[in-house]
Amino acid sequence: MGLSSCRTTYNLRSIQVEMMNNAQFTLSEEMDTIAVFNRDLFRSDTTTFKYHDLQKHFDVTDTLVKYRNLSNRCVDELANNLALTGQFKKVFNFRDTTILLENTLSYDELHKKTGADVCIMLDSFYLKDHLINGNTNNLGKEIFAQFPEFKGSTKLESIDPALKWTVSLKGNPIVNRCEQPGKLFYGNRIYPALFGNEENHRLLLQTAAEYLGKTFTEKLIPSMQPIVRTYYRSNNAQMLVAEKYLLEGNSLKAAEIYNKETNNKNKNIAAKAIYNMALVCELEGNLDAAIDWLYGSFSVYKRKNLRYSTDCDQYYTILANRKYEVELLKKQIRLNGKN
Repeated sequence: MGLSSCRTTYNLRSIQVEMMNNAQFTLSEEMDTIAVFNRDLFRSDTTTFKYHDLQKHFDVTDTLVKYRNLSNRCVDELANNLALTGQFKKVFNFRDTTILLENTLSYDELHKKTGADVCIMLDSFYLKDHLINGNTNNLGKEIFAQFPEFKGSTKLESIDPALKWTVSLKGNPIVNRCEQPGKLFYGNRIYPALFGNEENHRLLLQTAAEYLGKTFTEKLIPSMQPIVRTYYRSNNAQMLVAEKYLLEGNSLKAAEIYNKETNNKNKNIAAKAIYNMALVCELEGNLDAAIDWLYGSFSVYKRKNLRYSTDCDQYYTILANRKYEVELLKKQIRLNGKN
C-alpha cells in the first residue's frame, strides 16, 4: 500500500482557474455614492523619491519623480475604475483636500458634507523601488523561478508599495484602516517601454501607481481572481484525454470521462478520477457535489491511504471555506448598479 500511495500522489499537478473572490467590505444596495480623497498630498511633497540599484549598490535620486503626482494617479485610477464598474450612481473624486482640512470635521459630518455613502481616503503613499540585473543577481533568478514569464529580461524592477487607506461607511461608527502591501514586478522582456532611461522609469512608476489604485477596487467589489487548484494526472489513456479537456477549460467533457473512470478496477486510477470529479464540480459551481465526491473517496482503498486521505482532507477544507465565501458573495454582488 505504501508504494501504491506514492504512485497515486506522485502526479498531483496544479491548475490555475479564475473564480469570483470576496470583497473586503460588504456594501448594501443603498450605498450607491462614493467619495475618494487624497489626503497624502502635502506629506508626499516633502518626500524625495529614491530607488536602489542592486547592481551598482547605491541609491539613485530622481527629483523629477513627485510622490504627489503618483498618489494623484493612484486616486484617479481608483475613482475611474469604481465609476466604470457601473455599480454606483455617483463617484466623486476630490483631488484637493480642502474639505478635509477642518480638524473638527468628523466622519459623520464628512458623509453629510459630501453626500457620500462611502468615503475612501488615501492616507499614505510610498514605494520601495529596486532595479535588478536579471542575469546576475540572485534575486533576479528567484523572480524568474516564481514568474517564468519574465525569463529573458535583462532588467527587472521590484516595487514594494506601502500604501495606507481609510474607508468609512455611512452610519457605521467603525472606521476601517487598510494597507496595500504586495510586491509588484516588471521586466523589460514584457514591458520594454518601461525600461531604458529615466523617462521610461518614470512611466513605470506611474503605471504601478495606477495599478495600485485600480486593484483597491477589489476591496469594495467582488472580482475574478486567478486561483490555484490541484488535480491528479494519470498515464491512463482515458485520463489523459480528460486532462486535455480540463486544461482547455472544458470541464464537462472532462467530467464525462472522469466519472466513468471512478469505477476503474485499478484503485489508483479510480482514486484520481474521484478527486478530479470533486474539482470539476467545484469549477461548475456545485460545491455540495464536490464535497460528496470527496466523502466517497475514502472508501476507494480497503486500507487507509494516508497520503491520499491527506490530499482529500486538505481539499475538503478548501471547499468548506469556499462555501462560506459563496454565501458572503451573495450579499456582496450588487444587482442594482446604475448600469
